[in-house]
Amino acid sequence: MFVSNSDNLGATLDPHILTHIASSGSPFMMEVCGRLEGDKKGGHLCRRKTDNSIILRETAQCHQEDVQSFQNTNIHPFFNTNNLWVNLERLLERMEEYEVF
Repeated sequence: MFVSNSDNLGATLDPHILTHIASSGSPFMMEVCGRLEGDKKGGHLCRRKTDNSIILRETAQCHQEDVQSFQNTNIHPFFNTNNLWVNLERLLERMEEYEVF
């Protein structure tokens, strides 16, 4: 399943990405782009210190004392395009595993 924000007018279903998610078995993929100076107020990808996982961090999650670092495009060079890919079969497996129903 391809999901995009309604205000993302440039979003298109890319068959290369669809093929990749289908062949990789990945349950979820997020399209990202390099951040430019104009992108520094939005969310970005970073590594969580507790387990080194890559996570999406939004502006609202940033403490006031960390704003300068949060907006530094050299430290955090990627942002989420809000184009998301979900393998529905894998999602169902995970939901059953965690008894979400």
